[in-house]
Amino acid sequence: MITPSDCPIPGATGFSTPDGTGSIGVLILGEALGEQEAHDGLPFRPYAPAGSVLDRAMRRAGFARDQFVLWNVVPVRPPNNWLEKAPWEAAAISWGLPQLQKVINDYRPRCILALGNIALRATTGLAGPFRGVGHMRGYPLPSLYDIPVVSSFHPSFLRRGAMPLLSVLMDDIKLAVTVANTKVGQVGKFYSAVLSRDRVWEHPERLPDPYNPTVPAEYLTKPTPREAELFLTYMERNPDAILSYDIETPRSAATSEDESDELGEVQILSIQFSPRPRSGIFLPWREPFIEIARRVCDLPNVKAGANTWRFDDPLLEAHGCPLRGVRHDVRWAWHHLQPDLKASLQFIASFYACEFGPWKHLHSSHPEFYGVADVDIVSRIITGG
Repeated sequence: MITPSDCPIPGATGFSTPDGTGSIGVLILGEALGEQEAHDGLPFRPYAPAGSVLDRAMRRAGFARDQFVLWNVVPVRPPNNWLEKAPWEAAAISWGLPQLQKVINDYRPRCILALGNIALRATTGLAGPFRGVGHMRGYPLPSLYDIPVVSSFHPSFLRRGAMPLLSVLMDDIKLAVTVANTKVGQVGKFYSAVLSRDRVWEHPERLPDPYNPTVPAEYLTKPTPREAELFLTYMERNPDAILSYDIETPRSAATSEDESDELGEVQILSIQFSPRPRSGIFLPWREPFIEIARRVCDLPNVKAGANTWRFDDPLLEAHGCPLRGVRHDVRWAWHHLQPDLKASLQFIASFYACEFGPWKHLHSSHPEFYGVADVDIVSRIITGG
């Protein structure tokens, strides 16, 4: 049991107790107390700046505040509300973790909604590029507490000019409640286990499908020329299949920024195809795979991609590989559907295939899987499967 006298933050004020019954099975976890919270000794006060935004999101999502249990990683107020990147951040989080464990033991939540990067790191251990809330939100994740975590933007961030994301916070609240009350929460644990086993990267791969772990997903990440030819034959025999496609370039492989401006690229490293959800093939950009890719692109199948109209299509055409058939671009469709929201593929996918889990952070460690996941996700979005 921690006490205010043990606090490693110089000049910290207040000390909190949990709020809410937790009857819905969700612990909403913030970062630290604000001024009003320190005065009342309770987290996320409904009349405080961050608490009022969270209260609005909970109500609009169809829930009452008392159904949740509210808590913070650090149950005091740091000077000027400064915790992230403060010199006392690491010590303060370490100090607060035993009390977080006690809250979990007392209320036994079935899902944690982690608001902000500090809450995400404290519950999952995720840190580093492409592992912050902006990339990981909206997906069930495994945690250090054997409880699924859904992360979302902190209400304070929304107040600082990002209020269009209120609807995203509402959606993440709904997802956390769904995870707490269904088996979807086990997906994060499964996803982590899959990525920790080196054997799943052997060739050929048959990964359990995150939607249904008893059904394998067919990912060919290191196909032989014969297997690539068989894929071409399959596509020729299935002209009604919607074909998802994507290319990797030196810049996309180095940054994983699928929303970046890559119009200056001239080199292709690989091309990936998916003829249906839970399947895909990775073709390195060298012969004989280039010729097979050209023939696949020339098929009349309806095709779909993400930012392909602007980037992939012109570059493929410049390499003598024009695409035939009707082409859809899920990122441009999303831009017209939700013009105020981020249009990266992983952000979009969280609303259509959250059970798959985030994958963009794998661009360096598992580039072939990363590439096939890109087209598999597009297949899931475009077909609703």
